Amino acid sequence: MTAVAAAGSNVEALGALSQAVAGRRETLPGLLDAARAGSPDAFAALVRRFEKPVYHLILRMVRRRSAAEDLAQDVFIRLWRNLGEFETAETLPGWLRRVAVNAVIDHWRKQDARERKLQALREHPLARRTVRPSSRMETREAFDAVELALEKLPPKLRSVIVLRSMEGLTYDELADVLGISTSAVRSRLFRARQELEEMLKRVNAADFLADMYRPQCNRPDL
Repeated sequence: MTAVAAAGSNVEALGALSQAVAGRRETLPGLLDAARAGSPDAFAALVRRFEKPVYHLILRMVRRRSAAEDLAQDVFIRLWRNLGEFETAETLPGWLRRVAVNAVIDHWRKQDARERKLQALREHPLARRTVRPSSRMETREAFDAVELALEKLPPKLRSVIVLRSMEGLTYDELADVLGISTSAVRSRLFRARQELEEMLKRVNAADFLADMYRPQCNRPDL
């Protein structure tokens, strides 16, 4: 082999090696390894890969874009701080989903604490004089009543019914995300639907909305 041919062969080999290394860096394990090694570009690529599903999961739960953006940012800050805990890259998506759900639950708990303070103010005699009894509920008001009832559920019950009804998670997925057994998932889901139905009855929400939940409330196996 001539020197020119040998040099050309070496260049091709180096090119192939370079492409293989670059391809490895673009895979999830490669990005995770590089991010753990301190590469900000690799971490930014991880964020770009997962930011939409994380954001949309949170948005569907909290229903407010500004809150969803803040919570998603918190999730990725936690990812940066915990890069060293992942044994394999395959665990990363599930970890992100668990952290996102727990961030939402913490957010709901803080909201509930603020709401209790506001409710105490609303029940002051001066405030109560300004409250007028509402007339019969229209359809829009009925939907509002369902949302309000969901917000009044304790966070651990609210999370299981939202993730099951709106995200379509299976019982095994719910158990993984919430860190509980599948039997506990079934129990929480039953209690959540039961309490939701009772609240809808108390506010006289539209019958067809209550009917959405009544069949499930009597079937703990759902």
